[in-house]
Amino acid sequence: MKRDRLAEVLAYANVRAASLLVPYANRGGWRAEWNAEIYHLCHDAGTEFCESPAPGPLEFSRGAFPDAFLLRRDDVRTHGLPGVQPGSAGRCALMLASLAAAAVVLCFILPGARHALLPLHLTSITDLVSIEPAGNAGAESPGISLQEYLEWRTDTEKLFSELAWYHPAVKNVVLARGRSTRLSIGIASANFLRLMRVPIADDAAPLAEPVLVLTRPVWQSLNHSKERMADRFADIDGQSVRIVLLPDDEDQLPNNMQAWLLVDQATLQALPAHARGFAFARIRSSAFPAPRAGVRIMFETHYGVTHVFDCVSVSWLEWQPASNFLFALLLACLALPATTALPLGEYPRYRGRMVFSITARRWAFLVIKLLLLIAVVYLATGSLAWGPAWGGSTSVFLQVIAAFPLLLFGFRWCLQDQRRRCPECLRRLSSPARVGQASCNFLSWNGTELFCVRGHGLLHIPELPTSWFSTQRWLCLDSSWRCLFPDGCAPSPEMV
Repeated sequence: MKRDRLAEVLAYANVRAASLLVPYANRGGWRAEWNAEIYHLCHDAGTEFCESPAPGPLEFSRGAFPDAFLLRRDDVRTHGLPGVQPGSAGRCALMLASLAAAAVVLCFILPGARHALLPLHLTSITDLVSIEPAGNAGAESPGISLQEYLEWRTDTEKLFSELAWYHPAVKNVVLARGRSTRLSIGIASANFLRLMRVPIADDAAPLAEPVLVLTRPVWQSLNHSKERMADRFADIDGQSVRIVLLPDDEDQLPNNMQAWLLVDQATLQALPAHARGFAFARIRSSAFPAPRAGVRIMFETHYGVTHVFDCVSVSWLEWQPASNFLFALLLACLALPATTALPLGEYPRYRGRMVFSITARRWAFLVIKLLLLIAVVYLATGSLAWGPAWGGSTSVFLQVIAAFPLLLFGFRWCLQDQRRRCPECLRRLSSPARVGQASCNFLSWNGTELFCVRGHGLLHIPELPTSWFSTQRWLCLDSSWRCLFPDGCAPSPEMV
């Protein structure tokens, strides 16, 4: 007898545990039905009408779990997951957040985009400039010849406190164990890394031999992902060079080079005089006027011919993608009023403590949509413009041209989506219906009517805006409409 009582108690416990899987709206009725079946099985089996013996209560209660699971699955298919039902604000925010996450992954995959869009350490070096031919700011192609660099080393002491130069080349690197590979190498002056504030011991002292500075990912690919430096020397063009690794957190160097070959002055002068490269310098602020858009002008007269060069602040170049995007954002904000209506509609004023929370939730949802949209467009257009390394002016033009229409039409979608949502539950309104006739527009309103599926209210959108009905209006429904929306929730007391 005690055993039967224990089986009955465990059966009721199984039903209660399984009821946690049932949707909350149906949980009470479902649990009462299963409890009644177990009670009938334990106290009134009625075996005289059954040829086979009835199952025990504990065995019978095990069927509550698959029944609850199937009920939950059908509810999810019908209404969607909690918070992300079709048309809900959570579903919209989740979609935008997923796009933003995909744009972040794309930005990290493309080295050029990661280098351009993420803030670097160079932004604190205010006196570091890149010297380039006039009108070629931010170019990806070398523009300063070796001869010009050698002349500036002796003629520009009053303008620059330090000057460095490197020439991009592709060299075959042979390691000590016979492994070889071709790398894009910057043949640089001995003080290049010190000028860029990259701390390595070999850059501070005079070079007794050339030093090959490798990034850690390149070294691991050459050394089969081993951290320990098994090869201390390499051979480039028949010359032995010593290998040094860059620190892990140094990402402020130009990203188009896999390695840097630091050579002394004599080796650098052995290059052809017309070899072109990139020049960087530390300026003396007293020798230049205030920069305009991060650019200072330098004039050089040689044999009666005047050449103009731009001294572009490296810190300004680092923020160029962000400034280009802000320019496109400003253009989109100025063009938005000309392409769509800005008002979100007329909503009645209510008294009650929940009015502020409802209004705050609507505005918070709109702000979240706008911020996520801006993040998606910034990362996506930045990856498109700077990821493939098109070049300075090409990347700037491509980013602005791509960001402006995406921002403009994205803002239009945000406003239109906000106007088509219930102000209380923020669900998309549905079931549009035509109301009235165009011929009676001046006597009664004519347009489209949408309603909230949860019974919060109706939205009236005029077909032809008039002086007395110029924008959409929201009409709240009181509790008497509750019977028409059995799957929804009753309007809050503050909204009636």
